[in-house]
Order: sequence, then C-alpha cells, then structure tokens
Amino acid sequence: MVAPSLGTGTSLQREMEAGRLFLADYALLEGLPTGTIGGHPQFVAAPLCLLWLSPRGRLLPVAIQLSQRPGPGSPIFVPGGSGWALAKLWVRGAHFVLHEMVT
Repeated sequence: MVAPSLGTGTSLQREMEAGRLFLADYALLEGLPTGTIGGHPQFVAAPLCLLWLSPRGRLLPVAIQLSQRPGPGSPIFVPGGSGWALAKLWVRGAHFVLHEMVT
C-alpha cells in the first residue's frame, strides 16, 4: 500500500530499520469537544500520519488514517488515492488545533 510512495529499491521494513519513517500522532485530539458555528456542529480529527524522509531530504506524508483506531470505518489514505488531498487537509487542521492547544 505504501511501497509505491517509497520508490524502487527499498521497502517499508528497510526504511523503518534505517530510521527514515516517522509517525505524527494526534491522539491528544481524540474526543475533543467541539462547538457549533451557525448551528452546524464542528469536527476535529485525531489522525495518524506516516512520514518518510526521502533520499533528497524531504519529509513526505505516505499514509494517513483519520482516526486512532483501525477498522472498516477508518480507511488508510495514500498518495494518488481517492481522498488523499482531503486527508492531508484534515491532518493540517489537526496540526493547527494541536498547536493552538499546547502553545
């Protein structure tokens, strides 16, 4: 699932052993109460974002799960797949909320 994002000549296992995979875990946001705007409930995700340090030194997202618990209702999004851009947007929103909470 993630292998195409890593390119040829490597594997997820090899990249993990080399220390080039990182996990951005937004667990602190799970169950966070949210408000409403104009009567519409607001939402915040508690995603997991797998990042890979490429040979060119770029830190790239290679997989995103928008909730903390895996399962049928919690798909994993990968680059080029359906919903990838939206999943990245949810991670960016979660990052902003977490930053505001802790600073």
